[in-house]
Amino acid sequence: MSNDSIVVSNWTDASFGLDVAYKFGQQIDVSDLISLKTFANSEFCPRFLGDETNLADVGRGLEGKRVYLISTSSPQHTRNSLAMRNLLIASAAKENGAERVVLVEPDLFYSAQDRGPHFLDHPQMVTQEDRKKFDGQPFSARLYARMLRAGGVDQVVTVHNHKPEVLAGIYADVYRDAGEQPPFLNLDIAHIVANYIRNTVSVERNGANLGFVAPDQGAVVFVKRVQAFTGLAESVLVTLEKKRLGQRNVEIRPTGDAGVLKGRQVFILDDMVRTGGTIAGAIALLAENPETKPSGVFFYCTHTYISPEGRENLNSPYLTEFVTTNTLPNVLNRDDQGRLRQKIVVLKIENWIADALQHCLEEGQPPEERYGKASVAIADRYYKLDFSSRNIRRNPTGPSQLSLPLRNA
Repeated sequence: MSNDSIVVSNWTDASFGLDVAYKFGQQIDVSDLISLKTFANSEFCPRFLGDETNLADVGRGLEGKRVYLISTSSPQHTRNSLAMRNLLIASAAKENGAERVVLVEPDLFYSAQDRGPHFLDHPQMVTQEDRKKFDGQPFSARLYARMLRAGGVDQVVTVHNHKPEVLAGIYADVYRDAGEQPPFLNLDIAHIVANYIRNTVSVERNGANLGFVAPDQGAVVFVKRVQAFTGLAESVLVTLEKKRLGQRNVEIRPTGDAGVLKGRQVFILDDMVRTGGTIAGAIALLAENPETKPSGVFFYCTHTYISPEGRENLNSPYLTEFVTTNTLPNVLNRDDQGRLRQKIVVLKIENWIADALQHCLEEGQPPEERYGKASVAIADRYYKLDFSSRNIRRNPTGPSQLSLPLRNA
């Protein structure tokens, strides 16, 4: 870690931010670098801490520094509140001399609201009916990008964004005269997922016993990348068709080749889960059909919102294991997961984020070069496993009868 860099977070005792800072090599605790004060009227006022006796450098305490602001969800603060905190912290950094402010927000706020009725360049804005869906709404992703730039953020780093090309275009437009560094950097987690798959399931005949499933068209690119990164040439890939009938009502249909999944260990891969309805439908669709029934079903997603509805939907008897990361740290609150504790495995990726800060942002190595196919074999150095003592990994004689290895525990 360079002496010219510091890592802070936007809420006190944020475990993700604290661990990234530690893995990055920061010896000073985050709370000794920044004070996060809330006034009695609920207004937030951050303050970067310095030498209280130094009266010569007032307003220049961060001169020449790179400030990495780690932003994840919090049980104490809404995303709206955290977004405002980001703006004030970035502004404080710049007003006190910081050379560069990088917002590291793995699950980028407002990025799902990635279009407005006049944003015709979006791939899903084809017809007038497509535009009508957003009639009267704000183009929130673009507004957030504009606010971040106005607040002093120079670059945003995220993980497995739902539509990285769209977001990259939005941020490139907002930051179009801001210099050579790309304002939006989406870290590809495919190498870590591929590593986990190869080290979890017994691979036979170059992957002939494995199947990969994209639950909808939006997930296809990521699923294909993970499959390719595993290097298992005899594995198969199937895409399901999803039709949205309402706000929380979807219809899942199998494609014509879904029968190739029968008898295989199947991995369904997606970027996020909120209510779990789509995934529950996909699992039931495959498992209850004798022509497609897999021998085991694993579901992976990067960003998991554990809601009561999600817990209920994902409590499927057909689901062998539910794998996610801690980009939304509430997944680590095992007591809140109920019956999912028996199946949920969390990949803690603070090591990877710290590595990306060091090598991709500090040293300028392209992420696709550092985290491409060649990194799959060593990708387990970038994450640690976290799961309940009730998980089948610690009780391999449980209902699924799968004996899974205890690695990184």
